[in-house]
Amino acid sequence: MRSLYLLVVIVVMGSLLAGSIIAMVLTERRSARPRRPRTRHRLRLHRTATVASGVHPVPAPHQRQEPPVHAPHQSARPAGSEGGRLLGPPPPGPDGPPPAAPTPTPTPAHTATAPPPPAPRPAVSTVEKALVPEQAVAPRFVPGSRASQMPWLLPMESASPPGVAADQARLRNLEVRAASVIGAGHRCEEPVKPRQDAYRVARDRSGRYLVVAVADGMSDSARSELGASVAVATAVALVRRHLDGGKEVSKLAAKELFGEVSDALVQAARDRRLDPADVRTTLAVAVLPAYQAPGESATGWVGQIADTHLWRLDDDGWQCLTGGAKDTYDGSVLDAFLPHRPESARGAVFDFAGDDTVAVLSDGVADAFAEVSGARDWFAERWRRPPPLASFMLDVDFEAKGLQDDRTAVVVWAGQPATGGAARR
Repeated sequence: MRSLYLLVVIVVMGSLLAGSIIAMVLTERRSARPRRPRTRHRLRLHRTATVASGVHPVPAPHQRQEPPVHAPHQSARPAGSEGGRLLGPPPPGPDGPPPAAPTPTPTPAHTATAPPPPAPRPAVSTVEKALVPEQAVAPRFVPGSRASQMPWLLPMESASPPGVAADQARLRNLEVRAASVIGAGHRCEEPVKPRQDAYRVARDRSGRYLVVAVADGMSDSARSELGASVAVATAVALVRRHLDGGKEVSKLAAKELFGEVSDALVQAARDRRLDPADVRTTLAVAVLPAYQAPGESATGWVGQIADTHLWRLDDDGWQCLTGGAKDTYDGSVLDAFLPHRPESARGAVFDFAGDDTVAVLSDGVADAFAEVSGARDWFAERWRRPPPLASFMLDVDFEAKGLQDDRTAVVVWAGQPATGGAARR
């Protein structure tokens, strides 16, 4: 037992001795390695060259750097800067200008060449130009309208449609812009009314036809916005069902179609314990072929009732294809509308060429053609080609004295190139 104990002690002491010898050898080698002298002039030369190139020198360690102070409403980036780099000497601090760094005479081996100054920043970058809208306000036909300048108010109804609706789409060779805007007469004085116009744009299953519906709820009906919405949704659904079932466009019957829309309006009123007179509305439906080549002609179809019409743009401006001026002395009085007189609906086929432009317009837009001097020619030139959607929406929200009704326009260009979502033309 004693022999084992002595053996363990001898092994431990031998290990400690060997470790001490190894540590001494490593210490001697480290002490014998030559040390590189520190060259402060290199650092000083580098900092001098940095100041010469126009970059703010990095402060020495433990040196406090005062944050820049900017005046209110100014950009956080100092004038004349680029990418966070200052293009001139640093601004003076609160205690006066900073002391100039010493400039030693460099030796040829340490001569540094200052980089060329960066190119001046353009006044407006490419991205900023793209964000500038073509037009910041709606067009104004003098003398304008005071109501258009008043704030927009909210209607009491919690389920009201939005004050503005807009769409753009492309179907084969057809380019579409659609917008509906609440009129100034409904949005600026109490009691505020919801937007009473509505539209729908759709296609058949095969993509051969574009279906457009526009309705204008009558202002003296309690829930005219509901009537307009139900009318366009039902009309588009029925036309799509006929087209998908193989029915020819020329075989569509306006009285039959509008009769079914009238039944849907009556049912929607009863479901809400309303009278059918509470959902009175106008309606126009157009079916446009989307497959003809430029110069060729195909058959389109339109059905309408009251004062919502289909228009075509030609060399002489906008021409109405489904009637003319309102046929009563008081243009706001209608003797045919839904759901009461669907038998008064009229249908017609028309030639639709591969380079035509047509529009389905509520009277809020179409009345300007007859009542506002220069409006027909202005809209003809403005909509010769598809504008950006934001510009189109502002066009529909035009300002003119005496025209305070909601306005809706769905314009279709055949054979026109798509412009996408660009902010400028």
